[in-house]
Amino acid sequence: MSLVDLGKKLLEAARTGQDDEVRILMANGAPFTTDWLGTSPLHLSAQYGHYSTTEVLLRAGVSRDARTKVDRTPLHMAASEGHASIVEVLLQ
Repeated sequence: MSLVDLGKKLLEAARTGQDDEVRILMANGAPFTTDWLGTSPLHLSAQYGHYSTTEVLLRAGVSRDARTKVDRTPLHMAASEGHASIVEVLLQ
C-alpha cells in the first residue's frame, strides 16, 4: 500500500474514531497527511467527538496547532461542535 493510501486511511480512521486502526496505520508508517482543505486526522477526531482517538493522535505527536486552509485548528473544530472534553484535552 502506498503512503498516499495509508494517509487517506488514517484520515478516515480518525474521522470515524477507530482507535485501533489509527494505531495500526501509524505503526505501518502512515504519514500525518491532510485532505485538500488541510484537515488533519486530529482535526477530524476533534470535529467528530472521538476523545480516545484524539488522545492517541496527540500521544503520537500530531500537532495540536495545525491549521486548515481556512485557518481552523483542532481546538476550533471541537469547540464549534460542542465537544467540551476534547477542548479540555487540546488545551492541556
